[in-house]
Amino acid sequence: MCSKLIVVVTFVVSCGSVWALIGEDGKQIEAGYGKPVPMLGARGNYREVGYVCHGFMIFVQFMNGVSKSESFARPDKSAISPDSVEAILALGASQGVTWRDLPPKEGDRFWSRSDGRAKAIFPAQGNFLIVQDPDFVEPE
Repeated sequence: MCSKLIVVVTFVVSCGSVWALIGEDGKQIEAGYGKPVPMLGARGNYREVGYVCHGFMIFVQFMNGVSKSESFARPDKSAISPDSVEAILALGASQGVTWRDLPPKEGDRFWSRSDGRAKAIFPAQGNFLIVQDPDFVEPE
């Protein structure tokens, strides 16, 4: 339990005063993650922007200026600990919102947020976590 608390406290104090959330605009995301690195891609009303914060590379996909998907990975591509996954999920939900475990499939783990506005995917390889709007589909 103590290690979980340390992970959460480290996340909160290491970057902006708030953690960014799915559904926020670019200014809100920047308040949580800091200044972005150069844009990674753009097509029409879609853009992908990278941030470095909380010891993670965070790739945010925006549609019409709103965050629809956020992917978290360590810069060295190492595994993300279960405590870090729990901390990301806890901090990625507004007050009063919780995450519900869904059945795993082929080693991949899944969660659904209680407000229905986000889902999370932690592939079995364990080196990245995706939190996204459940209706988001990346444009081709």
